[in-house]
Amino acid sequence: MLDYVVCEVAGKQYKIIPNQPFVVDYLGDLKKLDIAVLLLSEAGKVKVGNPYLKEKLSLDIVENIRGEKIRVSKFHAKANYRKTVGHKSKLTKVVLSVKK
Repeated sequence: MLDYVVCEVAGKQYKIIPNQPFVVDYLGDLKKLDIAVLLLSEAGKVKVGNPYLKEKLSLDIVENIRGEKIRVSKFHAKANYRKTVGHKSKLTKVVLSVKK
């Protein structure tokens, strides 16, 4: 039984628990994604790669979502300058499906 996995997705490392969705940076319009595994914990035994393991895992993409809004304000004193901009980043919700 797979306990957890540490893997690399789009240049960032994530600790993934099977059947639990998590959020990564936007991956585009994909249905599945094969990832490289850095560390694998299975039934209490840990396997560490150098830098990657031979096992490949597959992530199912659940949906593409938008993140929380970030507001940035600029202000110059005594110059009557005020500017506020907002940004919502694109994110992808994925879940681990074990490939056999």
